Amino acid sequence: MSTAIPTQSLKKCDVVMKGGITSGIVYPGLICKLAERYQFQSIGGTSAGAIAAALTAAAEYARRKGHDAFSKVAEVPGWLGHGSEFAAGSNLLNLFQPERKLRVLFRLATAFLVQGWLQRALRCAQALWFEILLGLLPSLVFLYVIPSVTHWYVGVWVVLLGLFVTIAGIAFASTLGILIRVRRLSSHHYGLCTGYVKQEEGRPISLIAWLNEKLNTMTGMPAGHPLTFGDLKNSGITLKVISTCLTFGRPYTLPFESSEFFYLASEMRLFFPEEAVAWMDSHSPAVTQHGEPIDPGSLKLLPNGDDLPVIVATRLSLSFPFLFCAVPLYAVDWTRRRRTNDEPARDKRVPGDALDPDEVRKPERVWFSDGGICSNFPLHLFDCPLPKWPTFGINLRDLRPDRSKRVWMPRSNRGGVAHLWSRLTTDSSIDAAGAFFSAVFDAARNWMDNLQSMVPGYRDRLVHVYLDKHEGGLNLNMEKKVVKTLGGYGIEAGEKLIDHFIHGMDDGEATPMTWDNQRWVRYRSTMGLLETFLADFAYSVEHPEAGDRTFFELIGREKEVPPAGYRFRDEQRLEAMDLTERLKELGKPDGILQEGAPRPTPALRIRPTF
Repeated sequence: MSTAIPTQSLKKCDVVMKGGITSGIVYPGLICKLAERYQFQSIGGTSAGAIAAALTAAAEYARRKGHDAFSKVAEVPGWLGHGSEFAAGSNLLNLFQPERKLRVLFRLATAFLVQGWLQRALRCAQALWFEILLGLLPSLVFLYVIPSVTHWYVGVWVVLLGLFVTIAGIAFASTLGILIRVRRLSSHHYGLCTGYVKQEEGRPISLIAWLNEKLNTMTGMPAGHPLTFGDLKNSGITLKVISTCLTFGRPYTLPFESSEFFYLASEMRLFFPEEAVAWMDSHSPAVTQHGEPIDPGSLKLLPNGDDLPVIVATRLSLSFPFLFCAVPLYAVDWTRRRRTNDEPARDKRVPGDALDPDEVRKPERVWFSDGGICSNFPLHLFDCPLPKWPTFGINLRDLRPDRSKRVWMPRSNRGGVAHLWSRLTTDSSIDAAGAFFSAVFDAARNWMDNLQSMVPGYRDRLVHVYLDKHEGGLNLNMEKKVVKTLGGYGIEAGEKLIDHFIHGMDDGEATPMTWDNQRWVRYRSTMGLLETFLADFAYSVEHPEAGDRTFFELIGREKEVPPAGYRFRDEQRLEAMDLTERLKELGKPDGILQEGAPRPTPALRIRPTF
């Protein structure tokens, strides 16, 4: 794909890509199509979207250095769909390389990706051949000890009993074998694949080794210098990816803004190439002591944001539960109570118990898993009230039975506002029960992303790509033609965005959903929200509850007057007085800007950053 338009003639855009495991094969075609007309400023994604975001950032970095690397990105779907030179299956399938002791579980999981119950049963039998042989032993013993049969009806019962013993033996041995391997998951970082296997001649390359090689060759990084967030930042490129900290029960945006996490180099070598770990070791900052000392032992602080390798953040985002291992980092629990000297001695220690009086705090493991657990489609990234250029979002969705189009964008300001349906049935079936639990999980995980994608100023910059059950997702061994088709959807999605935001067209017809329309919708929505926000602000400033000090009294209080925290400096106090007065004057209870504003009305509120 050509990106021959001079860089100075390109428009600017941001892009956010949704997670979806192998559905991410859609992204290379889309990115390369957009690169023909746009220069990427900020790039974000989750899980598989984080892989695409990293590749996009690397290609944009190379372009700003005078090299065309988008052609390398364009080659990715073709390579993924091609058969591996070193093993059965496609290159895509062989990127996922399970731990040796968990290969049977991996084979069982992938057995259910093939079509037809007979094929699935054969794959399961191949994976559990040893357990099946063990399960046959009771039937052999049964045949050995059974006496000779003289009556036909006794023979029938013997055959039936023999079948029961055989089936029960195989079922018991197979179940026991599976349970033994499932027990190993926790000792293998709760997953089947670390994502990285040291490259050896004659063996397929693993996912992280492949991605690391791509990032470094595309950007022309010297040996021993992995691509870092600082390298991108110095070229005017912002990259952000989402990960989920299971220990804290919250998402994080990487690179981290704080220096609270440690790592163990020997563990990192299970997940990353040696050059990435060596870089982390050489760029680990010194441990700063807080109010009380800590003992990091052999742990090191994670490099600061600019020095963090992109491959590390991408892997932290890409940790689809159980398929990929969770990644352990370490942090200090400052909330742990310290025992007093007069407390009785303990029989044994348990994780998280109170510290001894003189015990030094040590960093403890915190587990990071897939970013999609909390935010699979982080549309909020790079957002601002009045954007200077568009932030495109690519939404991967299940194919609707009433539609044949695979790529769609709203064609009017009222489009894209309807709910996404998950239809459930009351049939007595395992599939129906599974669909219910899947809907529960999806609602808990995606409710915020789903609502955000309906908001005016957001829904009009989303392109939706619809995939059927054989495309993307957990289909790790898709046929070459399916992979090619997915790449084609990406190209079509890129063309759709360009047609809307540059040409003002959709399927050959003029559309009002242009860049100017998007800017106006954002302005109109923002002004309505500001009007309501300022009216509430002014009312609270002017009408404190009886007995409460006014905000102006709080601002101007003397140093000895509480509250003691977060005091203004003298110059800040004057600025706060003036700004509060002006904002109060702007707040009108009878404002009219919400009338006719885009719907549904979003909320303007303070929320935590992550």
